[in-house]
Amino acid sequence: MTKLKQLSALALGGVGHIGTNMMVYECNGDLIVVDAGVSFPDEFTPGVDVIIPDTKFLREHAKQIKAVFITHAHEDHIGAIGYCWDDFGGAPVYASPLAAMVVQGKLQELGIKPTQGQLVVTQVREQYTAGAFTVEYVPVSHSVPESFALAIKTPHGTIVHTGDYKFDDAAPYGQKTDEARFAELGKEGVLVAFGDSTNINKMDDSGSEGPVLEHLQKLIDTTEGRLVFAAFASHFGRSFAVAAYAASKGRKVCFLGRTINKFMACAKQLGYWPASLQNMIVDAEEVSGLPDGKVFIFASGTQGEGGSSLTRLSQGADVRGIKLKAGDTVIMSSRMIPGNERGILNVINGLAMLDVNVISELNDHGIHVSGHGSREEIGKMYRLLKPRYVVPVHGEPLHLRAHEVYAKEQGYTPLRLKPGHKLILAGEGVDAAHSSSAVHPHGFNYIDGLNILDNDPLILRERKAIGHQGLVAAALPLRKNGQIAGTISLSTRGLIDEVKQQKLLQLARNKAMQTLETIFPDRRIDNKQQAAEAITKALRHTFKMERGKTPTIVVNWVDVQ
Repeated sequence: MTKLKQLSALALGGVGHIGTNMMVYECNGDLIVVDAGVSFPDEFTPGVDVIIPDTKFLREHAKQIKAVFITHAHEDHIGAIGYCWDDFGGAPVYASPLAAMVVQGKLQELGIKPTQGQLVVTQVREQYTAGAFTVEYVPVSHSVPESFALAIKTPHGTIVHTGDYKFDDAAPYGQKTDEARFAELGKEGVLVAFGDSTNINKMDDSGSEGPVLEHLQKLIDTTEGRLVFAAFASHFGRSFAVAAYAASKGRKVCFLGRTINKFMACAKQLGYWPASLQNMIVDAEEVSGLPDGKVFIFASGTQGEGGSSLTRLSQGADVRGIKLKAGDTVIMSSRMIPGNERGILNVINGLAMLDVNVISELNDHGIHVSGHGSREEIGKMYRLLKPRYVVPVHGEPLHLRAHEVYAKEQGYTPLRLKPGHKLILAGEGVDAAHSSSAVHPHGFNYIDGLNILDNDPLILRERKAIGHQGLVAAALPLRKNGQIAGTISLSTRGLIDEVKQQKLLQLARNKAMQTLETIFPDRRIDNKQQAAEAITKALRHTFKMERGKTPTIVVNWVDVQ
């Protein structure tokens, strides 16, 4: 940790990839953390539940953490909060009323009880002091209520951390981006803006929620049978508005999905719940007893998630008494997040095979707009803020690079965050912003059942190897003196059909035994490690030659009398 009085930033997530958003700002030795998000597993992380930032840096500097600030209640910004809770060193966590409820729920699931006053509920325009920092929550429009940018004031200048934002006059619950406040900040002077890059390559306007709701209402008007509506559970402003309209047309409403029901509970406590839905909600078990034209079902799983209600319905499953049939209509009010295309298409194809009518972005572009601002909206934000520097965040390399180029074209000085390197922004000995040479811990940790696996763990590498190449378990009986008491036995998984390819198994056994007898001619094994290496090499060579695969080999010894 530097002893100089300086202002710097270190990205522990959200830069160079989508998700796991976590930024650390340092001022004169004090630290604050912004967001603690997750990303979700893919084919490269088999068996993993969620991915979180590597927080070793926080553990090493826990005493210097003065506060944690959550910008909004999306999983990629809040989902890791429980897993990282102990890494914050007891620092207070600031969150809006909705985000605070989500935090409390996550902590309860993990059996964590925050100390009194550790979870602080924020208010708009209030300023919160944390060491050398003063932080203000500035409202922005996004696809979940209570989304905020952070105006972070320090002795060295003001940082604006935009979070996820857009400009929308028809935003759910009337939460517009506070242009007046951003303009005031611009007049006061902004040293650096850390800006969302998600839609930097979208040239036209990101679109407004108003026309989307109008279009969805028309679809409800023209749908005669059962209607299933799928959207992100966190986008409950849209979902509740659509459900309320369906209810006004005489449809009973059923919400399928654990997450949406959690948001329902929060919405009711915070006053977001439409009063018109009060007596129109039914349980899933009641749906089958209603006329088809009197049913509206919310289903989770717009991204093809394996255990989601929409995925299961698309597979013909009975979900709590609900089973899709020919003539039903499914509206998927979302976009395909890059990387999820295959899973989403599997859902759409499954629905098609059930003769269900599917309305998605593939055949109707009016059913969804992004919660992230387009290139022009990003430019509008910078015209309000007039920052000296622009730092692109929240994006993959293609987004970050495009953001840098655009910022430069607009007359701003772009700065690049390098993984593991602090970006020194201002302070003693700083003539111009630059990256430090020191490399700090960064990367990913993996929530794997009840375990947290460290960055790039051996376990995941082994799983991937087994998934691609298969597994062979070899067992050799040995007497107490090391004498071989029989022949080696083999069992395979994901490699061959043992019933149909017995000759190959026998060949592999013979090769392994021949190798052992060459190394241990008296058939007495006095070095098990050497023997295991010999068996592994012989088996891998055999399966490579005969099957073109190099499986994982597990060697076991069977003690016999």
